[in-house]
Amino acid sequence: MTQAPAGFDAQSIGRWIEQRFGVRDFDVEVMSIGRSNLTFTITVADSPRWVLRRPPLGHEGGSAHNVAREGRIMSALSGSAVPVPNVLEIVDDPEVLDVPFVFMDHCPGFAINAPDDWARIPDEPGPDDKRSCALGMIDTLAAIHAVDIDEVGLGDLRRPGGLIERQLRRWLGQVEQIAMRETPMIHEVHDVLLKSMPDPAGSPVGIAHGDYKPNNLIFSPSGAVNAVVDWELTAVGEVLTDLGYFIAMLTVPEEYTSIWVPTAEDGFPSTDELIDRYQEASGHEVHDVGYYSAFAMWKLACIREGVYTRLATGKMGDLDLDPEAAGAGVEDLAQQALTLLEQA
Repeated sequence: MTQAPAGFDAQSIGRWIEQRFGVRDFDVEVMSIGRSNLTFTITVADSPRWVLRRPPLGHEGGSAHNVAREGRIMSALSGSAVPVPNVLEIVDDPEVLDVPFVFMDHCPGFAINAPDDWARIPDEPGPDDKRSCALGMIDTLAAIHAVDIDEVGLGDLRRPGGLIERQLRRWLGQVEQIAMRETPMIHEVHDVLLKSMPDPAGSPVGIAHGDYKPNNLIFSPSGAVNAVVDWELTAVGEVLTDLGYFIAMLTVPEEYTSIWVPTAEDGFPSTDELIDRYQEASGHEVHDVGYYSAFAMWKLACIREGVYTRLATGKMGDLDLDPEAAGAGVEDLAQQALTLLEQA
């Protein structure tokens, strides 16, 4: 095999793969997407076969990087209406790797990271066109929110209090714990969000993915959703936070999020159409979208500050990202949150 990337112990993991699956020869590379937990593609005979997901190097910063928890969530959802990768094993054995990891089948398809990815989905109107793909994303989100957490064995993910209240406290605490620089706007926006928070009793509660956007979905060439990935930020709470995040990603300029997503100019439905589709598919009445979108941008600012810190301290393995580029715009993202609140 080629030289193993940082975070992947080829010798011990190779022994485990041989013992578990009878395969000795494979290649491994870091996936090009994902800036938090490290994700590796394992290729056998020139074909992607497995994916291994593990925490960042020098793992710090709370439960967001708990890959065993993430693997458990995907395993629990495997029999539901939510498409997820097929988890083969959750391994917590220091003789194999010094941190827990999730080992799963490679899911065929592609994520939407750039215009070229979106262009792979047909333009011509029909059941497999871009509009149908976009509405399918909303239908999949509604399917996530419809999951009975007790029925799938995830009832213990419930926590006291509302999700937003918990996450405002948690994300600010994590920024304060790991930040290497001053972040005044993150603190200012936190206080505004806390004061204007909607009553959690007025929002439907269920599984909230926490990072639901086109590049965390795997699509077939027809635009159907093959799988939802990156469950590391999942929690139980107000599910409209997911819808607010999805819409914020579509409406906040890419220069602030650094994440390309298709817009109405690219054949994506309007925000109103997406909200109407969600209400129809989920049965939930949508409200306070501006607030939930603002909260999403603030949370993204906190996440980016964490990514910047891990890159700057060499804890993101061989992922080829410039720390300063990743850290630029954190304050601008927080400012975007204030702008969305003013427009709400």
